[in-house]
Amino acid sequence: MDRRQFLAAGAAAAAVAALPRRGRADELMSRPGEVVQVFRPGVTAGRDVVRPEAARDLLDDTLRRFGGKDDPVEVLAEYVDPADTVGLKVNALASPGHPFHPVFAWRLVDHLRALGVPDARIIIYDQYGDRMEKGGYRLQRSAKRGVRVVNHRSVGYRRRAIDFDRVRALRWTRVLDEVTAIINLCVPKDHDLAGVTGALKNMAFGNIDRVPEFHQVIHEAIVWMYAQPEILGRTRLTICDATRVLYEGGPQDQPRHRVPYDAMLISEDPVAIDWAVLDIVNAQRAEHGLQPVEHAPNVRGKPRPPDFLPLAVAGGLGQPLERLKWTRVFADGSVAPYHADFIDRAWSDRPPADAGSRPGRRGPDR
Repeated sequence: MDRRQFLAAGAAAAAVAALPRRGRADELMSRPGEVVQVFRPGVTAGRDVVRPEAARDLLDDTLRRFGGKDDPVEVLAEYVDPADTVGLKVNALASPGHPFHPVFAWRLVDHLRALGVPDARIIIYDQYGDRMEKGGYRLQRSAKRGVRVVNHRSVGYRRRAIDFDRVRALRWTRVLDEVTAIINLCVPKDHDLAGVTGALKNMAFGNIDRVPEFHQVIHEAIVWMYAQPEILGRTRLTICDATRVLYEGGPQDQPRHRVPYDAMLISEDPVAIDWAVLDIVNAQRAEHGLQPVEHAPNVRGKPRPPDFLPLAVAGGLGQPLERLKWTRVFADGSVAPYHADFIDRAWSDRPPADAGSRPGRRGPDR
């Protein structure tokens, strides 16, 4: 199915329903629309420092709160089998200041080991090796030496390209030839073309080559790519490192627009995570006197509403905003529901036919 067919068949909904895989995304989830957010003040020390012990405690508590179990390993066991080869798809583009922090990734490795997954079947990966290294990930390609930490160039891409439309094609990273389960490890960022970037875009654009070629069709491309069996059929869980938030100027790091937030989010539903990311980014924008991204132009004066979100809902990749079940856990242990107060409901409720891409070309992206 190419992009012309994709759009002619009723935007994302018909296209996603027609794709060969285990089932619609919401049928693969036991808890669609649910997001748990845990706050832990003091995890960060200023804009650039994450305290390791406090960070490990935050990850463990987030897993426990989400899974309702005392042992975070038991929570992961609901999503990963010891026989799996597990990919930890980090986002390190905004390094050094705003990657998915390595302390969280390695804590997950500890839990996977405790679950019975051997080091040779754990792969931490992302697109750009230099960004990974700047973010604190030491590249290591050999399974004989332990957990692999790799980038796309070091492992290569599949030979066979997949057509997106008549002029664009993509190749998947060869990491996807090995992994049977993926944990999506994203960060909350403003994005100058997509509005925001979080869960969906980390997996869609973060597993392919030729990223800039898809900027002019960015919203359709995010949904189409995520819906492919290479991604949708393997992604078990999304964890968002919200210890910091980039509320303007993304997806590259902009230290003056990056603020400490001291939180972590978790969900089975990538669309639910991205609704939460949009609200968090917009809340920070409001605090700094900026419009919500739905209505704020980018630096070139172009509109950039995150239209991939209503498209993803129409395509069955996750729940609409009105079905978001977002629970916040505070430092004192109190728990409260939250209703995404910083998202324009009139925009989010538009039919997907009204959503579409905005032109633009840039360099490295996510």
